[in-house]
Amino acid sequence: MVCWKCANTIKALDLAGIEHRYRDVPAKGLAGELRDQGVRELPLVVTDTGERWTGLRLDKIVELSRLRAATA
Repeated sequence: MVCWKCANTIKALDLAGIEHRYRDVPAKGLAGELRDQGVRELPLVVTDTGERWTGLRLDKIVELSRLRAATA
């Protein structure tokens, strides 16, 4: 089951036309690894430029969408 922040992040990325890959952290056993890296909240979003953020960040998704549109 996907948490509401993850589900809404996926929906926002889809609506913005941003390609993404979903990884089920609990099912893949990644929680411990991410915790060791300092991640305290999901979703963890990593862009193709290496920028990272956690949580539902519509502002970041809008910014990423604008940057991609400007370079297209």
